[in-house]
Amino acid sequence: MALSWSTLHAVPPAFTVGLLPVVLALAGLGSSVLIGLALAALVRRQSWSYLLVTLALATLLVRTAVAVLTMNAVIADETHHLLEHGLDVAMAALVVAAVYTARTASASPPEESYE
Repeated sequence: MALSWSTLHAVPPAFTVGLLPVVLALAGLGSSVLIGLALAALVRRQSWSYLLVTLALATLLVRTAVAVLTMNAVIADETHHLLEHGLDVAMAALVVAAVYTARTASASPPEESYE
């Protein structure tokens, strides 16, 4: 028996359908707060690894946007599924790149004091 796109995700029970907008709103709010904190750290540290972590966290907000657009029938279910997995790959790649960048960055020389 071949699986179709419609059988990839089970239809949620009726009582959870009303909770989906609430969960997505909380996810959007939480993601926005995390991105704000990451941007503050990025401004303070100004390093590639902080930029990559900020972009990785931004994928969480994009995932929420994809879910909202799918819920409102702007994005098709097949596209939604592909985008979510693509964002998962992007997030993992950004985190790995951030760790690699942080571990291979050369230490900056200490500032000399002219007293």
